[in-house]
Parts: sequence; C-alpha cells; structure tokens
Amino acid sequence: MGAVAGEQSVDSKTKLGLGAALVGAFALGGVSMVAFSTAEPSATSGAGGATPDAEQTVRIPAPVMITERAPVETSFSDLQEDEIRALIHEYLMTNPEVILEAVNEYQRRREALQQEQAVKGARENLARLLDPKHGYVAAANPKTAKVAVVELFDYHCSYCKRAAPLMKSILENEKDVKLVFREYPIFGQKSDYAAEMALASRDQGKFLDMHFAMMEASGDLTKDRIRKIAQKHGVDFAKLEKDRNAPDVASSIIETHDIVREMGVSGTPAFVIASLEGDYVNVVRGFDVETLIESIEDARAAN
Repeated sequence: MGAVAGEQSVDSKTKLGLGAALVGAFALGGVSMVAFSTAEPSATSGAGGATPDAEQTVRIPAPVMITERAPVETSFSDLQEDEIRALIHEYLMTNPEVILEAVNEYQRRREALQQEQAVKGARENLARLLDPKHGYVAAANPKTAKVAVVELFDYHCSYCKRAAPLMKSILENEKDVKLVFREYPIFGQKSDYAAEMALASRDQGKFLDMHFAMMEASGDLTKDRIRKIAQKHGVDFAKLEKDRNAPDVASSIIETHDIVREMGVSGTPAFVIASLEGDYVNVVRGFDVETLIESIEDARAAN
C-alpha cells in the first residue's frame, strides 16, 4: 500500500507495535470499564458476605459495562486510523483472552483499593469501634486482652449466622481475644428492630443470650419470635420494648453505619481485627474462616 499525499502507511512491524500498545490502552485505559456486583466482593477467595440485594459473595469477575470516553485527538490520518481499528479488531478476535485478563486485572485493582480504604477507615475509627458504649464487648478478661475482633453483622444475614459458632468458640477458647459486637442492620425494618432489641438487652445483662439465640433462629425475626426468644432466656420483653427506644440505642446503630461508610464496606459480615499493643489492623470482608484466623494470629504477633 503506497503513501498518500504526504501520509505514511503503517508497515507490518509498526502495526504489530501499535496493535499491542493500543490493545493494552484499550483494555486498561482507552475505555472506561465499570464493574457491578450484586454482592459485597471479598478480598480473599472463598469469602462469604451479603448485601441488602444478595446473600452470596461473587468471586467471578463482575459484569462489565464498557463506555466510550471522549474522542482523543491524534496525529493519525483517516487512513491510518482505519488501519489501526482493523488491526485492533483482528488482534482482539485472535486474542480474546486479553479482554478477560484486563477485566481480571481491573477487578484485582478494584478489590485492592477497597481493602486499602477499609483498613484506613478501620484504623482511623478503631477507638470508636472498640467503645462498649455503642456495641457489646465480651471476653474472658477485656482489660488484659491483646487482640480485638470487631464483628459488624445483621441478624438476617445468612453468613453472619454461619459465623456465630466461630465467634462463640473464640469467646470460649481464645483468652487473649475480646469480641466487640457492632449492630449493622442493612436488611430493612426487621433488621433494625432485631438490632434495637439486642442492644436493649444489655441493660438486663442478656446480650449474649439474645444475640446467639437470634443468630441461631432461621427466617424473619418478627416481634412475636423475639418475644419467645426473650421469654426462653428470662428476658423482660416489656422492658426490652421500652429500652429499645432509648437514645443510646439509636445513636449506636447510627455511629456504626457512619464508621462502615467511611470504611467503604457495604456487606455483612465484616470483621476488624486489631492488635491492642501494636499497630496491626486488618479488615476481613465476608465470612472467610482461614483469613480471619490468620488475621488473629498476625495481630498476636504484632503485639
């Protein structure tokens, strides 16, 4: 193909170079790629989490919407641009895995940024997260504990229910760990009500009884079901109903939502693991037993 009126044709070697460069630009920077998922993405494989719209962590690359950016001014002629477009099309049709690689890399970077934001937000709000005024602290001896595990949960989250036996085991067997339960209702009024009733039970010294009983219950926690749970555990239900409207109950839930918003975490469960005599802070999004246990050991080591 000859030159046209001062325009230089793209030779085969140049085409290969331009093709590789432009495909890379196309895949990683030449277009805007926006991923959407119906479940809270987890930082580690196999994690489980739930959002108000879904109860299952999505581990495959999220559906991608590709939108064109504004046209970029180039010095290429119309002929050269047509050749480059054809070259890119041919390259992508021959190497479609490039697009999948780009999507996976985008997802990896997105999760890394989410994790960075979560840890930063947790570190900046650690004192607030550990404050028993807005949650419930349980441990063999909270004053001598070396590691804190803060659980952010909803009583209607299936993964939170799966995590409950592990939380009970930590409470019974890990003497240097204190658990901080933070009510983070995200599934509407039924979850708000359950969270308020649990927080109200603190005044009767029955939080753990109510908490684990509601975690063990399947289905919606209606007023009648919570009444039966309370009666079973010797809790004054009428007092619960009155105490759930106390200002500190509402402020506790509001504060937790504010902190979680700063962390950029939208699903449940989520765990903040911190060393109380070191600077280790980590966030585990979703119920990932292996990562959670590893994080507790890392927090111990940091002390």
